[in-house]
Amino acid sequence: MNAPRRSGFTLVELLVVIVIISILILLISPQIGTALLRARETACRNNMSQILKAAAMFAGDRGGLLPSAWSRGSSSTNVDEMCFIGQELLPAGVSLNSDWPKGKNGTLMDYLGGGMTVRRLVRCPGLRPGPLRSGTGSNGYFDYAMFEIFAGAKQSRMPTKARADLGAGWEDVPCPWLVEEEPAEYLNAGYIQPFHKSTDRLGSWHGGRGNIGTSEGAVRSIQPRRKTAGRWLNPRSQDWRANTPSGHETSLYNPAVAGPSGFGWWNRQ
Repeated sequence: MNAPRRSGFTLVELLVVIVIISILILLISPQIGTALLRARETACRNNMSQILKAAAMFAGDRGGLLPSAWSRGSSSTNVDEMCFIGQELLPAGVSLNSDWPKGKNGTLMDYLGGGMTVRRLVRCPGLRPGPLRSGTGSNGYFDYAMFEIFAGAKQSRMPTKARADLGAGWEDVPCPWLVEEEPAEYLNAGYIQPFHKSTDRLGSWHGGRGNIGTSEGAVRSIQPRRKTAGRWLNPRSQDWRANTPSGHETSLYNPAVAGPSGFGWWNRQ
């Protein structure tokens, strides 16, 4: 009589299959991780690009003035001087570190398609949510900020080039209007502020790089030149310089622009 046919796999055969699958997973895991990182960075750049387009449309309707990141006071009704984000992002009990009138929407909300769209566009998909003011992860409301020095700047007077210290001396770079801000340095650690100033640092969570958006609508990636204490650190506001409309160079951290008198400061230089 013929012996009955064996069905299934032996233990050795199963182990061989498991080993082969494990090796394949190890081989493709880095590629998957790299692909996900690139996909998140692409989505972030697309978000920033849409915000920049909205800012350009706002400027087109407001005599060429780009949006601001604070307002002159709670009674102000001047749209030009009001923040580009507002109550559409912040729940009750949470306020911006600026004199933003409570209960008002950001000036870019309608240009971005309403509150639900704004909440999606102002969040970088490459940064995980974190507790408010923890300095870890996103603050949960927005991950992008504009340079305070350009509050109310005319788009036609914005510089196209700047200089930044990326860790190896001053280098020529595109001049940023919109930036990703490092969560551990003020965006989430101490305040919720829509502007980039003082010691605020450009984020570096895209594999060490940080994205910036120019007033011309371009999104660029900035790469620091060296690590500090094992971390990639992109430049702070005080590590950026650009030429004013009259041609003199200034730091993009300039205390003179703080407060109501600073609106449109750039245009007067």
